[in-house]
Amino acid sequence: MKPQGPTFDKAWRAVSRVAPVARADAAPMIQKHYLGKWPGVCVMTLGLFCRDRVEGVIVFALPPRETFKRYGGLTWELARLWVADDIPANAETYLIAQAVKYIKRLRPEVHALVSYADPSAGHAGTIYRAANWTADGKTDGERKTPRFDYADGRTGRKYSRKAHVPADADIVRVPRVSKHRFSYALV
Repeated sequence: MKPQGPTFDKAWRAVSRVAPVARADAAPMIQKHYLGKWPGVCVMTLGLFCRDRVEGVIVFALPPRETFKRYGGLTWELARLWVADDIPANAETYLIAQAVKYIKRLRPEVHALVSYADPSAGHAGTIYRAANWTADGKTDGERKTPRFDYADGRTGRKYSRKAHVPADADIVRVPRVSKHRFSYALV
């Protein structure tokens, strides 16, 4: 969360735009994101251009197939969002709103958007609420048994599936933190 200060007001909007950005130009921002890597199947990458400099990025990816059933059609996941620290507060909400408009205009086959706020990273979904997304429960909310990730006890490296853990690893089961789920209906 950005410290309180100037906001992304009309003056900032007048010199900003949201448009497709090359993967190479977005890569340094993805590395600064708390996850530090690209999502699996990227379907759209948009940049926040302020005075023709890329100051932020939003990446949409394909979520698991079950998500299509939940939302009744093609659904994209807002998988990465990052804005430079020196850009005023509320820029994230502006970037999300402009991305939604862009998708509605150019990709009408997309029925819904979904994103997750990770409490273990200090995220509560404030920017999604500010952008008028709907709180839609928590991941694993319908599960009868808890889920686990796996870690190598020697290195601390985490793995989401036991099959991905190297054979010589000291396997430790780590309870998975449920994330807050937010959705945005496009149709």
